[in-house]
Amino acid sequence: EMKKYIFYPLFLFFSLPFFSYGQQNVRTNKLSAVAENILSQREIFEHSIKKIYKQIQGDIYGLDYNAFRYAYIGYQNMKIQNKLNEKRLLSIIDFTKNSSQKRFYTIDLENQLILYHTFVAHGKKTGIETATYFSDKNDSNKSSLGFYVTGKTYNGDAGFSLKLHGDERNYNSNAYKRGIVIHTAEYMDESFLKKNGRFGRSLGCPVLPASIYKDVIETIKEGTLVFAYYNNKQYLSSSKYLKINNLTESGLY
Repeated sequence: EMKKYIFYPLFLFFSLPFFSYGQQNVRTNKLSAVAENILSQREIFEHSIKKIYKQIQGDIYGLDYNAFRYAYIGYQNMKIQNKLNEKRLLSIIDFTKNSSQKRFYTIDLENQLILYHTFVAHGKKTGIETATYFSDKNDSNKSSLGFYVTGKTYNGDAGFSLKLHGDERNYNSNAYKRGIVIHTAEYMDESFLKKNGRFGRSLGCPVLPASIYKDVIETIKEGTLVFAYYNNKQYLSSSKYLKINNLTESGLY
């Protein structure tokens, strides 16, 4: 009897490390499986972006792939947060391009095509021909980066205009108060470009040519995304709408 009572504690003592190791190994395997699944979802997501970019013929339209990729990530994040309407539209302003280049895009994700490709002005203190300096401060006369949601149309000092709402602090959260809206102006006519070698500049608003601005506004108003892109590392790494993990962990992909 005494041997039995000695044996059991000894058995438990010596088997405990093996039991703990086994449990730890199971946990490690589970974590690895989760990591692999997230990686797999990430790969699927990245592949889907490339597929859409190819389908809309982004390269033919001179749409920078990085600008589209970031815009699409932001679109999906804003979509799962119910910030956008059901139109499945996204617009991109690529501030890495010269103002004399067509750098405004509106993309129909449902039908996978580019609806509009046109010129757009930047703020007069953002740069002359190229955009370099950005701000969200009042009276800065600079353009602001980031993701916007379109609001309602109205007729104001600049004529028919479209309100923009941003909520990225330090980047565009003052846009509505600053009166940053989409409108048109004489300095966005191509005759101005031919005469001056560049388009005019705004007080911070994205200004479109008169020949197309009404069509664009009517198409994208009331709840679609507008992404003002620039290769600003600080912004791209900190934006709350550019977190891919939010999408893969939510099971969206």
